[in-house]
Amino acid sequence: MSLIILADDFPPQVGGIQRYSYELAAALARQGEQLLVIATDHPQAAEFDADSEFLIRRVGRGNKSRVAMAMAAAAVESVREQQPSSAVEVVVATKWSPEGAAARLIRRQVGLPYLVMGHGREMTQTGANLLKWAVQSLVVHGATGGLANSRYTASQLQRRGLKPKRIHLLYGGVHPERFAVNDQAIRELRNNLGLGAEKVLLTVSRLVERKGHHNVIRALPQIADAVGPVRYLIAGTGLQEQSLRRLADECQVSELVQWLGYVPEQQLPALYGLADIFIMPSRDLPGQPIEGVGLVYLEANLVGTPVIGGRTGGTADAIEEGVSGLLVDPENSDEIAAAATRLLTDTSLARRLGEEGRQRVVENFTWDKVARRFQTALRKLNLRS
Repeated sequence: MSLIILADDFPPQVGGIQRYSYELAAALARQGEQLLVIATDHPQAAEFDADSEFLIRRVGRGNKSRVAMAMAAAAVESVREQQPSSAVEVVVATKWSPEGAAARLIRRQVGLPYLVMGHGREMTQTGANLLKWAVQSLVVHGATGGLANSRYTASQLQRRGLKPKRIHLLYGGVHPERFAVNDQAIRELRNNLGLGAEKVLLTVSRLVERKGHHNVIRALPQIADAVGPVRYLIAGTGLQEQSLRRLADECQVSELVQWLGYVPEQQLPALYGLADIFIMPSRDLPGQPIEGVGLVYLEANLVGTPVIGGRTGGTADAIEEGVSGLLVDPENSDEIAAAATRLLTDTSLARRLGEEGRQRVVENFTWDKVARRFQTALRKLNLRS
């Protein structure tokens, strides 16, 4: 194996980091890389791992210190037993903790260099805990390099002490072949959802405060006044659902909002395709994760749907202003309403943003492109000739 990837957050767990870690590993395997993923256990792990195209080794769950030590022990044992037989070049910690701490232990025991990945604000959040700050500092300063999913995340790695020349952008990826959708599928879904001639806005995300659903709901009266009948489709579940429903009642737009709940992945292409706009004005809330890159914007663009996002975190990497969509102040419902109204009334602009957005994603944001950028980073960091 040439790579060991440490991933506390990994499928069958669900979530953005879990998905990113798996897709990166799978893309590297498709590029011919030999790798071992060391992940924490899960009740459905055996079934998931049996179908994987790369080797996965599981360790027990527990607090971060215990997981770090278990990951380090598993990696050192694998290296010493040479399973499989090719030499390991580098260890990849998918977060600074517990994976980064494990990578540092591995380096001390068998001398392997390591890279640390950044996904968002987690690189600078230590909660005023001096021990966490000290461990994070040791992890970051001991890394040969950093891997970031956006320019924002790269800036967080730099703030933590990594020199810019040691930080490499991977961005996020999508699978274009999974987003082929035809008009018939879209028509059937429109009928199933009871949609008529309404203009459709769509958000696909967990229902959490930072995703900005509330300000889209507040913008709906202005949008409806400007463009006529509209429907706001909300796909996803989460703790904010009841408060969002109450807000829709207060804004007198309950009849304009349709709650879809969890939508299976295979249904997403048609859902993106029927929307006139994909909108998710994520915002920056103290103490909460920030939008690292926002893969849903790329997915919507893949089917030719223009997107609107908030000016925060890594969203500006996922949405190129005036090329694939529009960026707004996520705290300003008037600005959100104006951007949505602009795209719903200027059909030529909306069509151009959708078409150029799709081309941009296909050319720059596939998982295979992410894997190639990873391989380029290894060479630039002198970890591979």
